[in-house]
Amino acid sequence: MMTRRPDDFAAVRPVRRLNRAAQALLALALAASVNFLASLPGFRVREDLSADRRHSLAPESAETIRAAGRRSPVGAGQGWVRALILSGEGSNDSSLLRSRLIRLLDAYTLEAGRDGGTWFQVERVGGGRNAQLLSEIAARHGPPEADIALILACNGRARYVRRRELTDSAGAFRGEEAVTAALIEVTENRAAVCYVTRGHGELGADDVSLARGLSQLSLLLRARNFDVRALDLSVSPEVPRDASMIIIAGPQAPFSPAETARLRGYLMERNGRVLALLEPGRAHGLDPMLDEWAVFSPDVELQEPDPGRRTVDGNIALTTLQEHPLTKILQEQDLPLVAARLRPAKYDIGSALDSAREVLPLVFSSAAAWGESEPERRPLKYDEDRDQKGPVPVIAVSERATGIKKGVGGTGGRLVVVGTSDIAANARLNLGGNRAFMVQCAAWLTDQNRAVSLPPRGTSAYQLTATTADFWALSLRFALVPTAVMAVGLAVSLWRRRT
Repeated sequence: MMTRRPDDFAAVRPVRRLNRAAQALLALALAASVNFLASLPGFRVREDLSADRRHSLAPESAETIRAAGRRSPVGAGQGWVRALILSGEGSNDSSLLRSRLIRLLDAYTLEAGRDGGTWFQVERVGGGRNAQLLSEIAARHGPPEADIALILACNGRARYVRRRELTDSAGAFRGEEAVTAALIEVTENRAAVCYVTRGHGELGADDVSLARGLSQLSLLLRARNFDVRALDLSVSPEVPRDASMIIIAGPQAPFSPAETARLRGYLMERNGRVLALLEPGRAHGLDPMLDEWAVFSPDVELQEPDPGRRTVDGNIALTTLQEHPLTKILQEQDLPLVAARLRPAKYDIGSALDSAREVLPLVFSSAAAWGESEPERRPLKYDEDRDQKGPVPVIAVSERATGIKKGVGGTGGRLVVVGTSDIAANARLNLGGNRAFMVQCAAWLTDQNRAVSLPPRGTSAYQLTATTADFWALSLRFALVPTAVMAVGLAVSLWRRRT
């Protein structure tokens, strides 16, 4: 009788070892592939689920990145713009600021890579890392000081961003504003020159007063690669040749015929760009210029009886907008323009026909409002014979083509007439959508069409409060499923061993 030979697993063991090795290699290949794809901006998706979009880049930042990508040279490859984060030992506050900056720059990298580009690159420097690159930048632009947190470099240009630029006086993180301004500065080839007229009681470009100052707007424009200068047309024989645009901000006295003629020549002969902020009750002397561009701004004052169009401070909130690049961001973010006193600015129906000119009213009052011809009389009441019926347009834009017919030969002169200077003054620049609108006006007039900055968004803090009983209940729920799976697995293992 032959005894049965026990099963021999010697021949199976090499196959099992090969199978385990293959599984390990496949697992490593899968992990490497996933990490490689995650490193490519085109395969990374980020969704902001917060109600106020606090974790997303502002529209201005996104459009600035796209505009920079379009300017990047063909074949520039990776690293046309380099964001260099300076590392070093510091306090917990510095470490927190650096970590928030890294997360912010990651969002810039993702946005820059949406079209498959790799022109925006983030690197660490300092502490022995990238010493040669840092030395090259220091030799050209000077060694970075101790409070420098970030360096943006592009085509031989560099912008040092200090730590204090990344936060405001209250400690809130303002890194996006600083990084976007630095990106514009290093990627745009030439600064746009913006002249602000003076000599007629206008708002001063560097005046810090609340009512009659433009200092905040000037700082805002300079941070976006604008060179803001003063211009006195009474002593200048012509508008300077390097002028990209002119701002006339609330003149209290009229321009002389000679000064108006210089502005007319700049607009018509040199395809100039002018932003005129006019005030009710003030003669400005610019009527010949407005007539040529078919814009009519009668000296009446807007009266707005609709309480829904008033802010808690009594200012007028303008929310009726015509679709246009200047109002697009206001419509998207549902932001009103806020001012105290306004005058109309509309199409002049009595102007001569011109196929190369296009006039469009942009912002309107409510239908209940009217243009009061005698604002000093009391009580204020609409008079059909003397007043202008609402809705009253208070902002108008006139654009002229350079060819014989509209739309042929490129873009010519542009004129934006606003029936108030309040939206640009320091006192109200940061109210509603005033700040966004003013910056977009400058961008549109100088052919730098991009979305504009938004008012600072508040940050919310979340805190979970739980009692000891809540903690144990939560722990039980999380432990129940793993414990049940482990018990079932143990029971199956014991049963198989017995059988």
